[in-house]
Amino acid sequence: MRHLGVLEAKTDFSAIVSEVERTGEEVVVTRYGKAAVRIVPAHTARSLSPAGRKALVEDIIRTRDEIAARHPHAEPFDIAEALDRDRDEAWS
Repeated sequence: MRHLGVLEAKTDFSAIVSEVERTGEEVVVTRYGKAAVRIVPAHTARSLSPAGRKALVEDIIRTRDEIAARHPHAEPFDIAEALDRDRDEAWS
């Protein structure tokens, strides 16, 4: 968990939000050395640890491959496109 002072958080707020979204790790903002607020991901799915995210991706790929094996004539499935679409729908 990262700790930042209010001034640093204000200066780099957009980058901090992006980092929290990307990593799922919360950031604590301090005022006069004491924790004041936490910036946390809005969705718990983003709170997975790196190992948890890796396991989830591996499970998705394995499921995709199993489906493709059962339906060899189906149109190819692009995981990145599906994840982007899912993320866009979750935020709208």
